Amino acid sequence: MPPRRQLKPRKARNRIPYSSTLLTEFKAFRGTKEGKVVESTGRVGNVGPNDVLIRMTHAGLCFTDVHYIEAGNVLGHEPVGVAEQVGSEVKHIKVNDVVAYGYNHHSCNTCDECRQGNDTLCPERALYGMADLDFGGFGKYALIPENFVHKMPENMKPEHCAPLNCAGATVFAPFLKFDIKPIHRVGIIGIGGLGHLALQVANKWGCDVTAFTTSESKSAEAKSFGANNVIVTKRADGSSFVPEREEDKFDFIICTVSSQVPWDEYIDCLKTRGQIIPLGVDFGKFETNRYFSLLARENKVGGNIVSTRYQHQKMLEFCARHGIKPAVEVLDLTEKNINTAFERLQKNDVRYRFVLKHLE
Repeated sequence: MPPRRQLKPRKARNRIPYSSTLLTEFKAFRGTKEGKVVESTGRVGNVGPNDVLIRMTHAGLCFTDVHYIEAGNVLGHEPVGVAEQVGSEVKHIKVNDVVAYGYNHHSCNTCDECRQGNDTLCPERALYGMADLDFGGFGKYALIPENFVHKMPENMKPEHCAPLNCAGATVFAPFLKFDIKPIHRVGIIGIGGLGHLALQVANKWGCDVTAFTTSESKSAEAKSFGANNVIVTKRADGSSFVPEREEDKFDFIICTVSSQVPWDEYIDCLKTRGQIIPLGVDFGKFETNRYFSLLARENKVGGNIVSTRYQHQKMLEFCARHGIKPAVEVLDLTEKNINTAFERLQKNDVRYRFVLKHLE
């Protein structure tokens, strides 16, 4: 199990100020300093002219929630719900639409990053766990600006939509950001909550896809998700898993695991000018002895934090078009079930994403 670092949110800067008269208070589930999730209360203010009030129906559980379990915010950042009220100026969302929002739900719209479409890099971004601490998927309501709300694909069940709003968006964004093409050989490290979706995306993107896994037992599953080949990295004879021929190496390797991996060997797996893209959250040291290789072979390492609104929307369209969906285990959203799900997630005892369903 990867080491867990607890994140403490900065003082919340509510992007949608509470009015003196609250619209509603509601049941929500927060983490505690003891590492348990308890039933609590959340609140939202009145609906403004550009706001959408979302009543949650489903929310996925991501390992990032484990990092925030002691932070005090309402947990869950893979939400799906129904638009219950919309503001007078809202144009594209209607009452009863099935909708969701991403890891970021605010930006200034005037800085250089916003002007280039990079709302996730805006200095005024409102990320999960760091702003509007009542707005988590394990609470009953969230009040979100319309321009950060996405309609869910009509041909997908809400329990399948939920994990797409973090896991799906996270693994899809690099294909646009780093210009991954169908002619490229792409390796995916890990077959978990992120990895099983990354395999599907890479396959439907048209790439030659290889799954890296520590266990031979996952080979069949990896191929069922779209891997053309599987490389087992832990071998009884201690031999290297690095391909010998240059043509068998990779243009891109996407790391989806929440822990440090043997970076030297993975860098050796890259073609000249190949790139490693870390996506899984971990707080250990990134260590490598391949500094000269980065120079001599012009290799690169470049991460990505979740996705912009544009990338998120295109991900939803792409997944709906190609039938990409997560493998989920659905549980009713109760205090007991959510704590059980957290415990099992930390033991890697899920295939491959928990989704909690609101009871009311």
